[in-house]
Amino acid sequence: MSHNLVTLRKKREPGPLDQSVLDRLRVAMDRERVLTRETLKRIAKESGVPEATVYGVATFYGDLSVKRRGDVRVHVCTGTACVASGDEHVRFLEEATGVRLGETSAGGEVSLEPVYCLGLCNAAPAVLVSRVSASSLGDRHGDGAHLRTVYGDLSRENARAIATGAHAADEPRPRIESRSSPTIVLRNMVDGADATTLDKARARGAWRAYEAAREAKDPPRGSAAPAATVLEAVAGSGLRGRGGAGFSTGQKWRFAAAQPAGEKWVVCNADEGDPGSYIDKWILELDPHAVLEGMALAGFAIGATHGAIYVRSEYPRAVEAMKRAVAEARAAGLLDRFDVRVVEGAGSYVCGEETALLRSIEGLRGMVTARPPYPAEKGLFGKPTVVNNVETLANVPWIVAHGGAAYAAIGVGKSRGTKAISLSSVFARPGVYEVPLGVSLRTICEEIGGGTRSGKPIKGVQIGGPLGGIVPAALFDTPFGFEELDAIGALLGHGGIVAFEEGTDMKRIARHLFEFGDAESCGKCFPCRIGMRRGLEMVERPAVDVPLLNELLETMRWGSLCAHGGGLPAAIESIVKHWPDELLSRHVVSRGEAE
Repeated sequence: MSHNLVTLRKKREPGPLDQSVLDRLRVAMDRERVLTRETLKRIAKESGVPEATVYGVATFYGDLSVKRRGDVRVHVCTGTACVASGDEHVRFLEEATGVRLGETSAGGEVSLEPVYCLGLCNAAPAVLVSRVSASSLGDRHGDGAHLRTVYGDLSRENARAIATGAHAADEPRPRIESRSSPTIVLRNMVDGADATTLDKARARGAWRAYEAAREAKDPPRGSAAPAATVLEAVAGSGLRGRGGAGFSTGQKWRFAAAQPAGEKWVVCNADEGDPGSYIDKWILELDPHAVLEGMALAGFAIGATHGAIYVRSEYPRAVEAMKRAVAEARAAGLLDRFDVRVVEGAGSYVCGEETALLRSIEGLRGMVTARPPYPAEKGLFGKPTVVNNVETLANVPWIVAHGGAAYAAIGVGKSRGTKAISLSSVFARPGVYEVPLGVSLRTICEEIGGGTRSGKPIKGVQIGGPLGGIVPAALFDTPFGFEELDAIGALLGHGGIVAFEEGTDMKRIARHLFEFGDAESCGKCFPCRIGMRRGLEMVERPAVDVPLLNELLETMRWGSLCAHGGGLPAAIESIVKHWPDELLSRHVVSRGEAE
């Protein structure tokens, strides 16, 4: 009943994106550090939705809670890159604060809260600290973000400093290099380039492709209209989604463009939650206008006049960078035909899935919905919507300016163009690199990454986040491409690469992946909701029943509603295939258990 009422209201009155149930709850949580029954009732009345719906949102997202959180909220990264680098930082913070992970101090001063990625995988382990101050009681959309700070390379010493409020080190910027000619995605981020403001970005060519497209006169008879020219350039480039699925960008745009004229949306998926990936974070912070221009070109091509940029809350600087870029572009008259808003997430990995993301923008629980209909037909507020990720959109201005054929000339097989990759802190040279698709994994791991910083051999790498398979060193001659990686049970995905050095307990990694899957499942379908918990229980046993585990993985793969439940089995299957003995002979020690 509550869902039906919300759906009916959504069709009638979308409302401002910054006054949704989710945003109101976030404001209350920032101020009060707890969502009380009275607060939930008030928000239900203000927003005109059932109280049950408000409660559902309040209990879904990691940033929200109906239980008291500390005045200082310490979000401790427990993602794959931090685990691979050694997860002693959890113990350091517990010692420094006197609080156990997942708990709040008796006086409400500090809470330690697990989070699965902070985008600082080049300097793992990492932590995000959110502090209450008098200014946070004002307009959070204006000056609240400076209260959240991300720290990397966490040691016992700076854990103590964080606990006392004395730590003031800046988050370390990663190495950013291009190993591709031409440089496309990182064109405004390498060799000392600065495109962080509109003036600096325009000096480097930003917005030229969009201005040329929208100012084009009537084409000669028999020629394509400007919007069609943009669409065909993207389609001809062979560009595929860089957020995970690898779907044809041009095909997605064509489907949305073919929908009847009326309200349409372009949504930038900046919910880069894959542990080990931090590409989008730095594009958003260092080259925000490339993303914004890509959105504007997408809107021009499909006939959309509305845009939304959904940025994960774990990236506070990226949120502010995109808000500044939107304000600059609007003031310069570049967005006069395209209304763009920045929407902040609230701590949910599954909101990176496009249907869950759209529900979150609407202010609801980020629950996955069945497809069809696809968002290009019926998406945000029931309107045709194109959803593209950050890196995908950052490619678009270059493609439109240089032509689809120039982009398609790079790559291997059906994988065209370049790809930004991010290497975790276990590598000797962690950072963000742009490479042509088709380069071998060996080149990436041994030449670009330099092997491991410890000097130990690489045991394996996980590519594309927790839903990607783990590739052993014996398969490093595989080309880096969509189909090529799929053929060995791996995933190109987001392009994040986490290395595991020799000596890493792969049963511990299997347990970590199931813990992640269990914590981040939206809970809508039972193969994922129950399967993640059953899998965790299986790998916690001294010896894993591999045949039973394989049956569970098959059920999850084919029965889950989205890639969260359907994709994570690939990583576990990699461990079963390449390191079976470790599942049979090792006992995984839980935190707090005697070794």
